Amino acid sequence: MYTREEIDIITLCSFEELTYKTKYVLLDGLQSMRPDFVKFENMLIKSLSAGVYNKVKGRYFSEEYRKRILQSLEKRKIICVTYASPDYPEYLRQTPFPPITLYCKGNAKLLKTRCFSVVGSRVTAANVIKECKKISGELTRHFTVVTGMADGADSAAAEGALESGKIIGVLAYGFDFTYPAFNGELMKKVEEKGLLITEHTPQIAPKAYLFPVRNRIIAGLSEGTLVVSAGEKSGALITAEYAAEYGRHVFVFPYNIGVATGAGCNSLIKKGGLLTENILDIFSAFGLDFKEPEKEELTEAESELFALISAEGEIFVPEAAEKIGKMPFQLIPVLTSLEVKGLIVRLGGNRYAAV
Repeated sequence: MYTREEIDIITLCSFEELTYKTKYVLLDGLQSMRPDFVKFENMLIKSLSAGVYNKVKGRYFSEEYRKRILQSLEKRKIICVTYASPDYPEYLRQTPFPPITLYCKGNAKLLKTRCFSVVGSRVTAANVIKECKKISGELTRHFTVVTGMADGADSAAAEGALESGKIIGVLAYGFDFTYPAFNGELMKKVEEKGLLITEHTPQIAPKAYLFPVRNRIIAGLSEGTLVVSAGEKSGALITAEYAAEYGRHVFVFPYNIGVATGAGCNSLIKKGGLLTENILDIFSAFGLDFKEPEKEELTEAESELFALISAEGEIFVPEAAEKIGKMPFQLIPVLTSLEVKGLIVRLGGNRYAAV
C-alpha cells in the first residue's frame, strides 16, 4: 500500500498538462511532498491558462480520480516508487533533478542494491559486443547492471546480466510502448527476471529529446559507469558526463586509432576516464574481489548448434534449422542460451556468429 504522500505524488505525475519542471516546482524543489497550488497559482495560470489550472487542481483533489489512477497502474502490474518512499534509491536521490516517481515492472527490490551502469552505441563491433556481455555478467557478482534498452551495446549489457536477474533497464518512455520494437522479447525477459523502470506515465511515447534526459537516471543510479563504445556524438557520452558530474567513476574501453565507434571512448580517456580492459580494472577501483567461475557445460542441442555456427562463422537461422533438421522456432531457446553463455552474438537480420 502507498502512503498518502506517495499517492499525492503519483497523482501529480499523472497530469500530462504539467511539465516536469512544473511538477518539480509544485513540490517546492522536492522539499515538500504535498503540491502547493496556492503558492504557485499565478505562475501556473500564466503557463497553463486559468482553465487548465482549475481543471488540474480539481482533478488533483478528486478521490475518484486518484482511485482510477491507482487501479489502472495496479492492473498493468506497475509499481510506483516515489521520492517520498523509503524504497527510493539513495544514489539517485542525491542527484540534482531526481525523478519524482519511478514506474517499475519487475523486481523493484533491485533499486536498493549496489548498481553499476554499462552503456554504449547502437553500432558496436561484434568483438566489443562479446566483451560487453562478458563484463556485464561478471559485474553481477557485486552489482546490479543498469543500462538503456537500445540495440547494440545496451542490449548486450542486458543480455550479459540477464541470467543473474541483476539487471535494470531504464526506458525513456512509458510502458504502453516498446522501442525499438524488435527488442520487445528482451524487454519481457528483463521484466520477468530483473526490472524495467521509467520516470514517465504509461501513455508517454518515445521522443528523441527524452533519451538524453533519461541518461541522467542511468548514471544517477550507479556507483560507476562503463562506456564500451561511443562515436564522437554518442548518447553514451551524455551518460558519462552525468556520471562525472555526480562524482561517480567513469570506466572506458580503449580503441585503436581511426575506429569511428571508439572515438568518443578515447576522448573520455583523455579527459580522465579510467581505461578498462577487463573486470579487474573495475573491481580493483572499488576494492572488490574477483574469482573466475567454473565453465558451464553445453547441452547436446547447444553443442550441436554451436559446432554448426562455429564451422560456418555466421549463419542464417532458417539455414541452421534446415541443416540440423528442426524448425527455426525450435532453435530460439538454444540460441538464447548460447548468447547468454557468451559463445555467439546476434548480428541482426536473423543471423548469428560465433565469437
